[in-house]
Amino acid sequence: MNDKTISALARILESGSLPDPQAMERICEAVLFPEHVAKALRYDAAWVLEDAGRAAAASRYYRGLFVEGNGSSADLNRELLALGPEGERLAAVVYAGAIPRLASRYRERGIPADVLIDTVQDIPLWMETHRVRHGRPGLSELNWLTRHLNGKLFRLGRLQFEFQTCPFAALVFRNRETGEPAVLSEAGIRYRGDGQVDGTCGLEDPAGGWTSDYEFDGSRHRGHPISRTGTASPNAIELPGNQWELALRTGDPVLNVHIPEGGRMSPEACRDSYTRAIRFVEQCFPDKPFKAFACESWLLDARFRELLPQDSNIVRFQDDYYLLPVLADENQTLERVFGFGTKLTDLPSLAARTSLQKVVRDHFASGGKIHNFGGILVKEDAGR
Repeated sequence: MNDKTISALARILESGSLPDPQAMERICEAVLFPEHVAKALRYDAAWVLEDAGRAAAASRYYRGLFVEGNGSSADLNRELLALGPEGERLAAVVYAGAIPRLASRYRERGIPADVLIDTVQDIPLWMETHRVRHGRPGLSELNWLTRHLNGKLFRLGRLQFEFQTCPFAALVFRNRETGEPAVLSEAGIRYRGDGQVDGTCGLEDPAGGWTSDYEFDGSRHRGHPISRTGTASPNAIELPGNQWELALRTGDPVLNVHIPEGGRMSPEACRDSYTRAIRFVEQCFPDKPFKAFACESWLLDARFRELLPQDSNIVRFQDDYYLLPVLADENQTLERVFGFGTKLTDLPSLAARTSLQKVVRDHFASGGKIHNFGGILVKEDAGR
């Protein structure tokens, strides 16, 4: 595939229209969807167009989500899914049908066809996830996929990236001479005695908890440090401003990192993605500079450093990041390791089919917790 793919897709549909089965077939061929997915989408495209009411509804959602942009996409997605199984099938046609419009956006930015193809593979992935979860065809992970189809999220190699502002309540500093990082908590964050955000995994610490402070008097930054493994300390420190520069704080532009399913997360593959992302933004989005990569994931829980071998891909993924405590629970861990809908109460009866499942199950059984952590990778460090 070359960049003629994007031009061809951009010519398929006129603004505001939905694909007929033949156009849907060309879309699926252009972006290399599996044949069984293409067949389902062709069938549902015909199903939509054979009924005037369905066609009108699909067109309205398509225009609202991807053409006019009026109103909240979350509200439109909620309304679409409220139609039940019929809405889920409509959603598959609406979202796949938005690929040509996305291709037009890519062409305007000079984004290569391989990025388009890789990015929209989340559509068949989530169609299959929907089928497994609900036992019927369709698409339901809509708020997530809206980011892809509106050109806000891109897959570059192993990882996905999304333009965002830094969500973490932390100030990241770099030593002016050595480049060494240091992190202070923003003021007003309530932490437990163990250095995690109060309320994480539903656990509060009224007796041993404490609240962070931060101040800058013009020469020194004074606040509560966060260790590289994501633990906040109640013992405040000072960072002289002539030795430490502020590299990142809440609200600064970042690339949010997402980890799609499938494939090994080798350090080489992840670092190649960071390098590609830096080059991608410089070439295609020079008007959107960013300061760091930001990630929030169960994979960043520092406990894995004790539970897994140091050469495991999870631990080595963490090695690139400065970890940060965030208010979180164990839900993402349970879902990603054991499957959608898994609850803590299910663990005693679950079979551990992989070594990771055994490690996680045994850790929870012993009273431990595994939950999301935040992570920051300053752009200059990622480029090394």
